[in-house]
Amino acid sequence: MPVIRVKRALSGATMLATLAAFHAPLQAQGVGQRGEEIIVTASLPGSATAPTPDAARRELQRIPGAVGLVEDEGFTDTFAQAIGDVLELTPGVFADTSAPRESRISIRGSGLNSSFERRGLTVLRDGVPISRASGSTEFQEVDPLTIRYMEVFKGANGLRFGAASLGGAVNIVSPTGRTARAPLMLRVEGGSFGTVRANASLSGRSGDVDAWGGLTGLASDGYREHSAVRSLYTHGNLGWRVSDRVESRFYATALTDIFELAGTLRLADALANPRAAGRPVRAGPVVVDPGPVADDWDRNLAVFRVSNLTVIEADSATLELGGWYARRNLDHAITRFAGIIVQVEDEVGGSLRLSGALPFPGRHSRWQLGAITAFASNDAQIFANVSGERGALRARSDQDSATLTVFGRADLGITDAATLVIGGQYARATRDVTAILNTVTGRVAHDQFNPRIGLLVDAAPNVQVFGNISRSFEPPSLADVTSGGVFPFAPLAPQRATVVEIGSRGEAGIVAWDVALYRAELENEFLDLAVPGARGLVTVTANGGRTLHRGLELGLDLRPFRTALEARGQSLRLSAAYTLNDFAFANDPIYGDNRLAGVPRHVLVTEARFDQTDRFHLSATVRWIPDGPWADYANTERAPGYTTVQLTAGAALTRTLELFGSVENLFDTVFIANVTTNANQRLANEALYTPGQGRAVFAGLRAMFGKGMQR
Repeated sequence: MPVIRVKRALSGATMLATLAAFHAPLQAQGVGQRGEEIIVTASLPGSATAPTPDAARRELQRIPGAVGLVEDEGFTDTFAQAIGDVLELTPGVFADTSAPRESRISIRGSGLNSSFERRGLTVLRDGVPISRASGSTEFQEVDPLTIRYMEVFKGANGLRFGAASLGGAVNIVSPTGRTARAPLMLRVEGGSFGTVRANASLSGRSGDVDAWGGLTGLASDGYREHSAVRSLYTHGNLGWRVSDRVESRFYATALTDIFELAGTLRLADALANPRAAGRPVRAGPVVVDPGPVADDWDRNLAVFRVSNLTVIEADSATLELGGWYARRNLDHAITRFAGIIVQVEDEVGGSLRLSGALPFPGRHSRWQLGAITAFASNDAQIFANVSGERGALRARSDQDSATLTVFGRADLGITDAATLVIGGQYARATRDVTAILNTVTGRVAHDQFNPRIGLLVDAAPNVQVFGNISRSFEPPSLADVTSGGVFPFAPLAPQRATVVEIGSRGEAGIVAWDVALYRAELENEFLDLAVPGARGLVTVTANGGRTLHRGLELGLDLRPFRTALEARGQSLRLSAAYTLNDFAFANDPIYGDNRLAGVPRHVLVTEARFDQTDRFHLSATVRWIPDGPWADYANTERAPGYTTVQLTAGAALTRTLELFGSVENLFDTVFIANVTTNANQRLANEALYTPGQGRAVFAGLRAMFGKGMQR
């Protein structure tokens, strides 16, 4: 098949312009879009447990659906705190900020407004799941400065890792002693709101053994009142080539993430005073909840995780074995109605993938079988929130979760240019809650088989077209059925969908593109509702009826004057990404054909970037949302649209030292970054809105010692 060279892309809502080169700050890409042609004297070696980005691209190009890849160089010059900052520019992905170090990520409308424990997306680290057996993911568990690259599989295109949820899968690949950009890297940066971040990584290899380790410390007072964050994160891995056919790699992660919560505001308050924390809740003249400052709302998470990936290569097949153990400690103080949520969870799991080539019918024919299983036990307690301190124990329960996924696929090369891909997934999940004190015992168990069929055609040199149809399945998470322990057990039905997708990717001359259209018909969609309690809001999850998710994901890159500029060691790139989120009820008895709340319909991100190779770069990024998302399913109130501008620059001071900086929200635009959804805001008039960050300036220094030695 023709090899499609890859370009970093952006994402958004219609299309406009961006430019790029070596450290392109485009924070995502589709595999049809060309990246800058980075010339090195030798290829990064990679290994069986840690493929290079080029090897990952080749695999992505054989998937008959929308996928993407983002390398670390796409965000190293920006102040990316969370993976939402890395993925927010990916076509088809909507990412916003609900709190420091905390992102809401929705792909094709998955987990539209789930709370801190996000659903609808399977997240893996180096091919081993970090999404929990309970059905949710803590995005805080990933530090962007410990990422080598990320693979994005939208929807059922994540079947390679067993994913069949509406959102799909994201695989985060770590640097190793074989793929790190330099043996020693140091980074320090700071800026607005008293922000300081430092990072160091060390790597190397000797014979059949290699190792990499990174440490990041972050401290910031935050843009809003009561939004300070203190974070310490370390991640590392040790690889051993046991023989020419066996490689094993051990991973370890440890983190403490402590951040204050500023709470949400009513729309008028959020627009008039975006830096304010949430106001006290009153019942007439009586204050029933003093709010986030007086009661010290926060979310404190500590995680320790170890995992292993072992790859065994035989003559006719390759076996990948994964295993992990994780302990998570959560201390989460919120409203007096919800209290202080304290949880200690232990999880163990294992995965298996077996793959090989098929001798027929064509040269692209191959097969894969896999299975993932995990079990978690959670000691969940709720204490009264007494001015930010733990009061009486109000509730306690044992919460157990288990998941089993079995999947397989066959790629059949029906001609040299066309590949038929058939596959399926069987998934089963259970959620058990056993009451100890003042809670309700409950259990749900759901399973489903999810078929998939797709066609990939190499239509011309460097051009592919594709189409697929699949079944989607998502059981409720433990947080969904318990509302964090605040309400009695809710036996929710699983969310199901049938999804059809068509698209194309490739390049012609100075133009490169990635485009996909999809339509998903959903049953029992999870709808998140802010319910007023006696002392504040609590988010609960309910099943909706029939809904439709339709979308367009489009990324374009232009490289005008390419030949003339390259002759001068320069690069100019204009890039744009447009995402259409057309999500609506389908003849609902209450909401009719109203729009679903939580995500804007149109998102457009454009960037223009100029590079003088190995000397400096300048870029400007524009994010345009013409109309903000609806805050309620009755469609009575919505956030306003907005436009923000970001400038980024960098310069090489010496061969090993680089200066970089950015200005975020250049014109200090007041906008809404996140909404909590309810049924009818006109009737409720609740505080649902999280203001976005105002103007901020960040700058830093990055040193790479032994640069090029790893190549």
